[in-house]
Amino acid sequence: MKIVNTYSFKDGENFIRLNHPEELEEVLEAIKGLDAKLCLTKESAEKTMKGKLLFSPRDMNHHLKTTLHKKGWTEKADGKKKEYAEPRHAFGKGRFREMDGVKNKVGLEIQFGKYAFMGYDIFSKMVIFNKLGYIECGIEVVPAEELVRQMSTGVSSFDQLLVDFEHRGESDIDIPVYVIGIGLTDKEKEESGELTKLFKSNKKEALASVKLRKYNGSKPGPK
Repeated sequence: MKIVNTYSFKDGENFIRLNHPEELEEVLEAIKGLDAKLCLTKESAEKTMKGKLLFSPRDMNHHLKTTLHKKGWTEKADGKKKEYAEPRHAFGKGRFREMDGVKNKVGLEIQFGKYAFMGYDIFSKMVIFNKLGYIECGIEVVPAEELVRQMSTGVSSFDQLLVDFEHRGESDIDIPVYVIGIGLTDKEKEESGELTKLFKSNKKEALASVKLRKYNGSKPGPK
């Protein structure tokens, strides 16, 4: 995959490049090293896109976190289906907050959900983890608009998040955050385009190259 656009919230890019260049490079390498075709695994059940082959936000998130787990962004999970365990702070009585990754005071969120979750990551969750002493800055990875068009409805984009930045402004409690919008390389666009066309015309043949994700319950939405 590739970096399509970026946004430096509260001078986040300069702060992270100056103080945490290695952590930033690990995130950038994980993005560039992800083959998007591995995430072309969702058959839409939505009325407007029924039967269309889409990118799975869940798989994209999982592949990125699996790569970064090997770099120390998450702990090893014991007795769980996935190999990593996200950093978590418990507040008692079943209440907790967790991030997708934390390394050397850098917090990481990989967000392919609704725009409200993107804003929550930056304006609330990262602030909480900063106040607790875990992080001093953050990196937020979100889909660029061109990628969202090939996902289920309900997934927000880098462009939508800009609305919050432009109209909310910065607060004294905010921390430096570098927002990275990701999308497909030219090669991935070509290959995924061919696969989606083949899936529509000859699903059986396409399934030789595509492994559909199994869902429990309803498939519509950014799962």
